[in-house]
Amino acid sequence: MGDMTHDFSRSEFRCRCGCGLDAIDPDLVDNLQHSRDAVGLPFVIHSGIRCPAHNKSEGGEDNSAHLKGLAVDILCPNSAARYAMLFDFIRRFRRVGIGATFIHVDIDPNLPSGVVWLY
Repeated sequence: MGDMTHDFSRSEFRCRCGCGLDAIDPDLVDNLQHSRDAVGLPFVIHSGIRCPAHNKSEGGEDNSAHLKGLAVDILCPNSAARYAMLFDFIRRFRRVGIGATFIHVDIDPNLPSGVVWLY
């Protein structure tokens, strides 16, 4: 049981550098819960909110949605999971990035929407 939704806890989204930043957007988490329910697979959060120093160390953009708590990277264990996740993510999120081992989704209204990109 999560403390934000049925499956997600605030601690999963905390900045990985150890600074304690955990101000993830509740609407993003709600969308993730709906996607998880639809896909029927657990989502492992690889990266949630990032402080500026951690974002830089990860190679993140200066205007990254991670800095605002509006983005997550979800681990993707195999191509079948990637297919299932993408099928739902593209319907639910307006910004999707595809990496070799993760999928990025965000809800930043100040960045271009209706986009999918590769890392």
